[in-house]
Amino acid sequence: MSKKGAFIFGIMLVAAVVVGFGYERSDVMFLSEIEAGMTGIGKTIVADDVISEFNVSVIGVIDEPGESSDFIVVRVSGEAIGRSGGIAQGMSGSPVYIDGKLIGALSRAASWSKELTPIGLVTPIEQMLGIIDSMNDGLSSRPRADAILSGVKLYETSTPPTAEELAKAPKTIFSYPVSSPLIVSGLSGRSITTLMDGYTEQPPTGLVTDFLPAGVSPGMLGLSSFGLRLNPLSGGASSDSGTEADLVPGGGIGVALASGDVTIGALGTITYREGDLVVAFGHRFIANGDADFPLTSVHIYDTMKSYDASFKLGTIGKTLGTILEDRGSGIGGAIGREASTIDVGIGVLDQDTQATRNFQIELVDEPRIMPNLILATGLNAIDETLDRIGQGTVEVNYQIIGDGMTKPLQRRDLFLSTQDIAIYPPWQLAGIVNFLQYNDFTDPQIKRITATMQITREIKAMHINHLELDQDSYAPGDTIHYQVDLQTYQGGTQTVEGEITIPDELMADDITVRAYSGPRLLEDGEQPQEFQSLDDVVQAIEDLPTYDTLTVELFAWDYTSPNGMQGIDKVRTDVSGYFLYDEREVTVPLTLADTFGE
Repeated sequence: MSKKGAFIFGIMLVAAVVVGFGYERSDVMFLSEIEAGMTGIGKTIVADDVISEFNVSVIGVIDEPGESSDFIVVRVSGEAIGRSGGIAQGMSGSPVYIDGKLIGALSRAASWSKELTPIGLVTPIEQMLGIIDSMNDGLSSRPRADAILSGVKLYETSTPPTAEELAKAPKTIFSYPVSSPLIVSGLSGRSITTLMDGYTEQPPTGLVTDFLPAGVSPGMLGLSSFGLRLNPLSGGASSDSGTEADLVPGGGIGVALASGDVTIGALGTITYREGDLVVAFGHRFIANGDADFPLTSVHIYDTMKSYDASFKLGTIGKTLGTILEDRGSGIGGAIGREASTIDVGIGVLDQDTQATRNFQIELVDEPRIMPNLILATGLNAIDETLDRIGQGTVEVNYQIIGDGMTKPLQRRDLFLSTQDIAIYPPWQLAGIVNFLQYNDFTDPQIKRITATMQITREIKAMHINHLELDQDSYAPGDTIHYQVDLQTYQGGTQTVEGEITIPDELMADDITVRAYSGPRLLEDGEQPQEFQSLDDVVQAIEDLPTYDTLTVELFAWDYTSPNGMQGIDKVRTDVSGYFLYDEREVTVPLTLADTFGE
């Protein structure tokens, strides 16, 4: 069964479970029943995985157009809030109860000039139940008229407002998300910056995707672009602790993006559980809609006060299920389900020091963020092994295996840089994976990715210094004998000789012979390659030459095209281990007189 087919079957199964359970009216209180002045409690973990309670008092209801922007405005107080320094990151999803009935999830902190105590916004429970039951029991989500905060507007910001902003807008409640703090371990330095912000330097050129037909691509999006914030004290290793019994309202829940030698994930709070189904957060994660992320346990050490925004300090635990929904009102998942992940193995050898590192990582199979996850983890693997940033030559072997692919994709590359050799292998791999996942034909269902690389500080380069032909002119059917002189970087010279035959039927005034390395861009008159299947895509990626391949190609003017040159034939020579750069070409007349005279 395909991944998509399995996912649809999984959703049908979840829906069947939900219908089977239904919702007890005595368990929940809907928006239409909320009144100003009601009091209750909220539940969350502040420290040591112990669920604590805090006090809640309803101020009123924000009634915006539609239902997705309706919120219950509450005051929060008590020891748990005081110890946390207010509403902290990671509290999102904390269930709020009135008279023992669940009204929703604390999802946003807020500021209002009329309130000095901490206030927050609660996502109504019916919005969250809608994640797992679109029928919503047929109950209305319209608020009571006397609970609506008349004339009060809601303004969402990314950070708390200043005192001046509050004073200027007394009829406005400023809300800011109680984001799910991103927990990262196994990454350091610029790899974390790349993970969050994307690669901010000049990207490398001359990679595989520069020479393939343009495709659909999300680009190298950092996780900050999805509204995620890095936990200020990230770095704790993931834990194997946690059981299904820990997944209770008010308890912690995690969403994993990577696990193994690198851990990337977010933590929040469970709002509601019905059998093996849970809803949490009270807000989106990355707004993926349909999702397929590992659902994990978490371990909360403590909640740290911070001037900017308090946050929970914790780690991602063992995988206990799958997040299937990622919506504006929260995330929903099924305990016991297995998420689709991709095994990534990265091996790095520093030939100068003989240092070797091997990394094993499981990444979520989500094409929107996959390129950046590969780039950040691959960059970190190289930086940790080399313990330096700078020049070098790297030889890389890639293999990509997928259930939707008829054969593994295998490719070897050679790169050279005088500035930063580490960026080339992971960028190349990220681009290839991205091109495969967004191909026009078949989901590759990638299951395993390996990249092994050998790196040296040495500049192993050869300059294409000279190209010489054996004649000053040729006729159709002639064989061209050529000689290419290569200059080794700060070393000796090497000569490559060969021959290429001019087609008998070629009609042109002159011909051009060009010596170059690696793949080349299309000439103006050439048409891009057309693919008919995923197999064609894989083959095209494998066939693009590496930069230690010398190509001598024959070109001629194409009179049927308004734009010009066409490649006619080529000869390739392997110059293993040396990066060839620059190009040379020679243009000579093509004499047709003897042909017409016969």
